[in-house]
Amino acid sequence: MGRPARGGHLMFPSTFRKLEVFVTVVEAGSFAAAAERLGISHPSVSNHIQALERQTRSALFLRRKGTMSNLTEQGRRLYERGLELLDKAESLSRELALATEQVNVTPLAITCQRGLAPGWLCAPFAEFAKSNRNIDFSVNTSRYETVVEDLQEGRSDIGLLLAHSVVPDLPCEAVGEERFSFFAAPDHPLASCASIAPAELRAHPFITSRRAGRFGQMVHAMLVNAGVEDYAVAYQVQEGLMVQELAIRGLGIFCGPDQLAQGAVDAGTLVRLPVEGPRLAMTVHCALSPKRKPIRAALAFAHSVRSHHAKARLEAEAMHAPMPAECASLHLVSH
Repeated sequence: MGRPARGGHLMFPSTFRKLEVFVTVVEAGSFAAAAERLGISHPSVSNHIQALERQTRSALFLRRKGTMSNLTEQGRRLYERGLELLDKAESLSRELALATEQVNVTPLAITCQRGLAPGWLCAPFAEFAKSNRNIDFSVNTSRYETVVEDLQEGRSDIGLLLAHSVVPDLPCEAVGEERFSFFAAPDHPLASCASIAPAELRAHPFITSRRAGRFGQMVHAMLVNAGVEDYAVAYQVQEGLMVQELAIRGLGIFCGPDQLAQGAVDAGTLVRLPVEGPRLAMTVHCALSPKRKPIRAALAFAHSVRSHHAKARLEAEAMHAPMPAECASLHLVSH
């Protein structure tokens, strides 16, 4: 007879599959997207989730008609523990394979748009590298055009880059989005305004990426869609940190990724301008080279990036979630 699992609960053989489906639903954002990613039907995804809810005796999603399902507290806990269990199962599988097979070093060339590296590449890459010692990594950061070229020409296996729409001629998957804002020096004439109409920006010089480059054109298109047209350009600069430094010296306004400027904002050398209008953002894409057959290491790294940022997003949502009424009452009583 087999030994029962700890705690008196039996671990069914299909539990890991249910967890895999559940984690994919969370990371994909919907049952339909998870079904497409897993290559199974929508009803099959629903059946796996319902079976997991019966097994755990708890609702995992707050289901509201016409909206994307959100996780319950039990669902959030299961997602975090499920990631750990799936990672451990994968690690165990690798260890057992290494015990019987000769270890072959796999080369993996990664390229990343320079402005994305601090917030989108560094942490997931370090996590992935730590658990994949048999991979020979080559990592390069560069401007948007070079990242695209390296992938198109087959010099890199996988890359991370920003795009305002689709990335032409590259197989891509969206892994998140990067918000953009307008920034200026604290002593800039607009820095003290409570609200700024897009048309007001035309009276002030801009510092932009090179307009001849594809990324500069995407930023320009995003500004035009937000109602910022016919603006004066004082400097066109290739390097994002140089754009930021020019703005800090009071030489103009720039529109750039929030995470790239956050350090300067926290240090008080830049301020985020409260410009009216739609939310500005670009999609972060994970792209594969069309000239290279997707290797397992590249696909595994893409999954690692998705999982890392999906977990970070859930943690951020949890931090900003409203306090439950019963907890708020306890908080008031304690004071």
